[in-house]
Amino acid sequence: MNLKSISIAAALALATVSLAPAAFAASSTTTTTTTTMTAKPAAKPAAKPDAKRFAVEADAAKSCPTDTVVWVNLKSKIFHLPGTSTYGKGKNGIFMCETDAKTEKFVGTKKPEKVVTTTSTTSTTTTTTKTK
Repeated sequence: MNLKSISIAAALALATVSLAPAAFAASSTTTTTTTTMTAKPAAKPAAKPDAKRFAVEADAAKSCPTDTVVWVNLKSKIFHLPGTSTYGKGKNGIFMCETDAKTEKFVGTKKPEKVVTTTSTTSTTTTTTKTK
C-alpha cells in the first residue's frame, strides 16, 4: 500500500508541475516594446575656408604680393621656403604668406634644407647634309 500511495503522489506532483508553467504564462502580462528609428542629426555646415591658407601657390601669391609664400606643414608646425626640396610637398600642408605663418606660431626649419635649383638648358641641334 505504501508503494501505491507514493506512485499516486508522484503522479499528482508531475501533473501539478506540468500545469504550472501554463497557468503562470496565462497570468503574466506580455510586454512589447517598439523601437523607433530617429533621423540622423543634420550634417554640420562646411567650415569657412581660411582667407590666409591656400591649396594653390598662385592663390597665395595673389594674397601676399610683397611677402614670401611658404609651404606650411600643419602637423609639425614648420614652414618651408620656396626653392627647398620640401616646398609644396606633403599631405598635411598649405601655402601661406610668411608673415601670416609667423603670426600663427609656425616656425622655419632648424636644419638647413637642400635648395633645388632649376636651370634651363637650351639644346641646339645642327644638321649636316652631304651633297655629291
